[in-house]
Amino acid sequence: MAARRQAPASTTGRPLDRAQDLTVETMGRMAEFWGFTRTQGRVFCLLFLSAKPMTQAELAEQLDVSAANVSMSLNGLLRWGAVHKVYEKGARKVLYEAEPELRKIIRSVLGGREQNELQDAVDAFAEAVDVVKSERGKRQLTPQEELVRERIQHLESVVRTSNRILSLLLGDGRVDVKRELGER
Repeated sequence: MAARRQAPASTTGRPLDRAQDLTVETMGRMAEFWGFTRTQGRVFCLLFLSAKPMTQAELAEQLDVSAANVSMSLNGLLRWGAVHKVYEKGARKVLYEAEPELRKIIRSVLGGREQNELQDAVDAFAEAVDVVKSERGKRQLTPQEELVRERIQHLESVVRTSNRILSLLLGDGRVDVKRELGER
């Protein structure tokens, strides 16, 4: 079992502050695990837990990171639809708030990033299979070549199925995984 990391001690010592600190730090670690920056996870989580929009300066102060780091994190989060700018009438400061619907964020990130990578892999595997198949038309494949062809086809099939399942999960309908995997 992994050791639980301590959140920074909150300045007030209130249980709610401790819970918030622990949650923000955990989201930072999770974001880093999934290939985002720790600060992006922390910024999103702080905004997600906040009852009101916050400025870039407030985020930097509360997270004890540079304004530049917060700015870069906000730009990425804005691109993925995880945060939104909020403008108050008569105010010059730009405020930020988190997208409250996590499914929208997941759909945006996975739809843009993972699906593209999976489709690129499917295309590359299909091309590799075609290369080996073209040799089969010219001559008998060696056992090693046949093994490579079969395994590339297997990779293509698994990645293609994964991409289809991801597409279904990102949609609004229900997913019949057994049917999608051909296990009826």
